[in-house]
This record gives sequence, structure tokens and C-alpha cells, in this order.
Amino acid sequence: MVKGIALVVKKSDLTGAAFHQYWREIHGPLALQMTTLRRYVQSHRRAEPLPGFEAVPFDGVAEIWFDTLREVQNIAQNPQYIHGAQADEPNFIDTSKLAFLATREFVVIDSPPIVQNTPWLKAVFLLRRRPDLTVAQFQDYWLNRHGPQIPRDAGVLRYVQCHQAAETYAVGTPAYDGVAELWFADHAAFLEYWLSPRIQKIFGDDAPHFLDGAQCTGFLADEYRVRWP
Repeated sequence: MVKGIALVVKKSDLTGAAFHQYWREIHGPLALQMTTLRRYVQSHRRAEPLPGFEAVPFDGVAEIWFDTLREVQNIAQNPQYIHGAQADEPNFIDTSKLAFLATREFVVIDSPPIVQNTPWLKAVFLLRRRPDLTVAQFQDYWLNRHGPQIPRDAGVLRYVQCHQAAETYAVGTPAYDGVAELWFADHAAFLEYWLSPRIQKIFGDDAPHFLDGAQCTGFLADEYRVRWP
């Protein structure tokens, strides 16, 4: 499957609570009108900042899975999307700031099966590659050099890399080159991981090899799984 990731900013006249409630309760069911949609997850940004990324331009990400890249790229021509979810977006989203990625997932640390109500905390990192690296070089380093460095015994329950589909660069530069998603049992488990000298050394030493750090951001999120196997 191919995963589309929409980077969402709430309307300025909505409170955070009103935005998240509307997204879950009103907008969420509208996406289910798309009959070819395989999965749909809303990742709602939490109030607690991710240390080191206190200024984040997004209030969450919507993740939608389809069978093919074509379906993801052509979602704007899907009548079920046009007359359902898209028509509703201006009611709670600042559509002028909406950004969209088309990605393929690589599972670096696998987990026990996640069910619809699994209550894990999710850390979302939006990544830009170093400008001197090609897309292929960035993706290879991230997956094969950086990924294996993330410890399997430091509280990470699951780690997935979402690589922007290489074919899409022919038609434009995406907002980000990839999204890293890491799941933890709770907020305390994440902080123990993220603030440990061991983890800070890994990122301090290795991130400059493939990331444009000034252009990356991240946040903590609660997942709301609208359509899930």
C-alpha cells in the first residue's frame, strides 16, 4: 500500500479543543465515503511539546492508505473525496496551509499487532534531507545507516519510516522528504527515551549526515484510527 500524509493546520478562529473534536466526530466519518480507502488514521498533536521542537506549524497529520500511488496522487479527482471530506475541510482546516505527501512505509522496528484502540503515544518527525544529497542517497542512508542505530531496548515499541515516493519529485518538491513515526507506551516512556544521553548522542552525531536540521520539526500525537483492519 501507499500512504498519503496530509499536514493539517487548524482554522485560526477555532480553539484547539474544538478543532480536534470536529476532526474526530464530524470530519472523520466523511472520509469513509471513499470506498477504495484501506486505512485512515488521524494523528492529533498533543499539548506537550516535543523537546527541541517547540515551534511546530501543524496541528496534526491525516494518514490515508490506498493500494496504489496513482490513487493517492489523484485523490483530488476522486468524486467521493470531492463531495465528502474535501468539501468539509474549510470548516475546520486552514486549507491555504495544507500540505500533502505521498509515501511508502518501511518498518524498522516491528511491534505486536496494533488494534483500533491501542493507546500508545506517537512521536512524529517531519524531515528534510540535506540539500547536497540526492533523494536516493537520503533514503538509503536514512533506512540502512540511521535506522539500525535506533536501539531496540530503549522503549520504542514501533518505528516506521515514511519515504516520499521518489517518482513524485519529477512534478515538484514536497514539503518534506519523509516522516519518521515512533510509538511509545506513554509520555513518560517517550521522555525517558528522548532525553537519554544515549539517544541524544545518536541524533547529535548522525542526523547531520543526512538531515537539514533547521528545516525539520516534530510533535507528539494521539492516534485516532478511523478505518483500521
